[in-house]
Formats: sequence, C-alpha cells, structure tokens
Amino acid sequence: MIFGIGIDVLEARRMHASYARFGSHLLDRLLLPQERAQFERTRQKERFLAMRFAAKEAIVKAMGTGFAHGVWIRDIGVVQNAWGKPEVIYSARGERVRRRLGVGEGHITLTDEAGLIVAVAVLLRGRARAARKSSVARAGARAAARPAAPKRGGRR
Repeated sequence: MIFGIGIDVLEARRMHASYARFGSHLLDRLLLPQERAQFERTRQKERFLAMRFAAKEAIVKAMGTGFAHGVWIRDIGVVQNAWGKPEVIYSARGERVRRRLGVGEGHITLTDEAGLIVAVAVLLRGRARAARKSSVARAGARAAARPAAPKRGGRR
C-alpha cells in the first residue's frame, strides 16, 4: 500500500550557482556520509548535487513532512546500488521519524533533460503498521460476528 508520492523539479543551474558559492560547506549541510563518498567519486559534481537535492525534496513531500516535523535535509539520502539504481537511505533521526510515521520502503527515480532535474519518490506503508491495522480490523470483524448481548431491562 502506498504511503505517499512526491515529485520535485529543479533547474540544474541553481545548484551550480550554490556549489560555486558555498563549496564544501554546501556538501556538509546537504549530504549524508554515504552520499558524500559517492560524490567524491563522481565527475559531474553539480549534476550529482542537483539530483540529490531534488530527490530529498521528493522524498519529504511523499512523507508529508517537508523539511520540518523532525526531518532535516541530512536525514534523508539517496545512494546508488551496485547496478546504479538509486536507493533511499535515512540518518538515525530520519529512521526514527520514518518508523513513527509508518513509512516502509522507498523508491526514487531521477532524470535530467534540458537543464531540469526531476525526481519522483514513492513511499510504501511499513509492514508493522499494516500488521497492526489488519489485527485491529480482524478484532473488529470478530466483534461484529458475535451475537449481540441481550438487553437488560430497566434504567440504571
């Protein structure tokens, strides 16, 4: 079951300007350690940063929090797996918020064309939350199936 869907579109030149102005300070404020390691290995630095920023925006939109309610920009991240597929990761604080909200696994897709970066995130509901709901629904169904208790006469 889907928890939320988020999308973000970013002009790549905005990140180019930010990186030129702030340099490593921007990296410290934006990237998780795992993202920073991948950043160091990439040739297209500004493209990498723009894609990560757009991805983070899309993910927090799907969470329904934005960068508020206990979620900071460094609480959400995206790294590429061995095949190059982007995967959603969380800091310890981001993980706590994700679990509290009932967010399960996350999926992200990124593309760039004509100077625009587009990120789309789909977050699924967590299994524990779904299990709780189904057990509550089962309990409600059992209660509904029971015969009604006989009515007592008189007032109390």
